[in-house]
Amino acid sequence: MSIEVYPLPTTTVTEDAVAYTVPTALTTYKASTTLTSGIYTVTTNPSTSQAIVQFDNGTSVTSVTTLSGTVAFNLSSEISTVFMEIDTGTNVVVTITKTAGALSGTSLSGTLDTLTTTGTYNQTGKLYVMAVGGGGGGGASGEGYQSTNWTGGGGGSGGVTAKIVYANVATSYTIGSAGTGGAAMKTSGNSGGTTNFGNLVSAAGGAGGGNGQGNEAGGGAGGTGGGNGGAGNFNTGNAIPNVSTVVKNSVKSGTTGGGGGGQGANGGGLTGAGSGIGTGGTGGQRASSGGNASGYGAGGGGAGSNNTDQQTFNSGGSGTAGVVYVLRGF
Repeated sequence: MSIEVYPLPTTTVTEDAVAYTVPTALTTYKASTTLTSGIYTVTTNPSTSQAIVQFDNGTSVTSVTTLSGTVAFNLSSEISTVFMEIDTGTNVVVTITKTAGALSGTSLSGTLDTLTTTGTYNQTGKLYVMAVGGGGGGGASGEGYQSTNWTGGGGGSGGVTAKIVYANVATSYTIGSAGTGGAAMKTSGNSGGTTNFGNLVSAAGGAGGGNGQGNEAGGGAGGTGGGNGGAGNFNTGNAIPNVSTVVKNSVKSGTTGGGGGGQGANGGGLTGAGSGIGTGGTGGQRASSGGNASGYGAGGGGAGSNNTDQQTFNSGGSGTAGVVYVLRGF
């Protein structure tokens, strides 16, 4: 491969873009220009030709290659020399456009307050608030028969909502209550309560687990941003409980999750989901009640069913109450 310094390049210059018409393929061309650090896009015209563009800052080289005629990249330092090469074609225009300046940033750091009982928050100003609703309770089982095992579904986790807000005055907040498990034959678990931080941030409670009306009773759906509970099943669970989908590690690392579904004749119930914030209760195995959730905003486990000819049932596990995390001073 030859190295060629072009004479006067066919170059157009604007405040944020430069362009060079590369005469031939598989030949490296050199251009002297000043590009400051920032976000850039390289394009080729026609886009059927791909370009290898290398940016030289005097001590190191950053290389990018277009795909389907374009590539975006971060230029971390000012450069004074650009090397360009195309894979095919002639007189291909390679354009380098600055699309944004580079920002410097750091992860958030401040004081974290954990609010677990309903009350008033007296800190004001800029706050990063993450609210978690109460977890739903697990569903109770139905009566057991030799050929039918009516298991309960796990409760859903509370929803999770997070945003940066400004509080000008003290803020009243409500912690969502824990949903209790189904306590009578063929009853669903109770839903968890809604968590509110004034009128600024709200997270709904998780739904209660399905009742043991038949095999594979469905797990309760979590609130927005929450995770579903697992479904009950005769032998092995067919729906793994889910974790919360809103994760704000700047405020609090971890998830909360739904409770496991109960089991029938064989084996144990599914393990509850979530860790760091809350963990769903384990589904009841044969002839046992659903496990209670732990932490915050997690769903209770669904009840296991008896595999006998008797009019007995097992209770669903309880969910856990919600929580509000507030990061301040960041």
